[in-house]
Amino acid sequence: MKNKLHVRNKFSPNMPKVQCRRMPVVADNLRFINKDEKTGIVKISGYAVKWDSINYHGEKFIRGAFAEVCAAFAAGTKKIHAYYNHGWRLWYVDAQLAMRIGKYTVLKEDDIGLYVELEFTPGLAIARDVAAMVQHGTVDGFSIAFYPVGDLDYDDKGTHVEIRRADMYEISVVDEPSDDAARVINDQTIEAIESEDDAEELLRSLGLAGDYSKKLIARLTDVHKPKENPPPKTEPKKDPLAFLDQITV
Repeated sequence: MKNKLHVRNKFSPNMPKVQCRRMPVVADNLRFINKDEKTGIVKISGYAVKWDSINYHGEKFIRGAFAEVCAAFAAGTKKIHAYYNHGWRLWYVDAQLAMRIGKYTVLKEDDIGLYVELEFTPGLAIARDVAAMVQHGTVDGFSIAFYPVGDLDYDDKGTHVEIRRADMYEISVVDEPSDDAARVINDQTIEAIESEDDAEELLRSLGLAGDYSKKLIARLTDVHKPKENPPPKTEPKKDPLAFLDQITV
């Protein structure tokens, strides 16, 4: 009996079914650590997710969302891959684009978000190029690729979705968002706003960073305050004898 050889169709590879999310470009995500002159290894660090950030898809990750991922990573039972611009999706364009650019040495949650440290692969052309862009400041962002979350792992808050638990495939160093479209605003989104905090979160999801959402709301409130009517102008009373001043003797 001849052995049957099962070949994957080259146009439909076994690619992970994950969703890619980039941190908002307004966030200070990525910073250069150092370069070992002997080995040529470049290390960078930053936050792939921030707890106070709502991404362009209206999603907010809650601290603890990646606790299981971090525990498995620390135990050595799970790897988080590193790509440039989610290059694994571009296998059909250029095989080099789909190469992993390095390895993550630190993956942990803290009070700010999901903190990572990445070590670029020395001697690898694409890794060297990305490292050069990071050092020059041309590239300044991280983007995560995570598996679809279950119905019990998120809460729909109306203005956004809060994700309590998620599994991750990879974290990419990126220069442009994979989907930079702002979150679509509709009547339901507006009607779901019940407080000033809801309005601030919606504005942050649209890319308004830091305290600017509060400042905008405060300014709009001030603009729409009813203006006090100035007191009516009163014309000075006419002197009935003023004509006498015009008489010359």
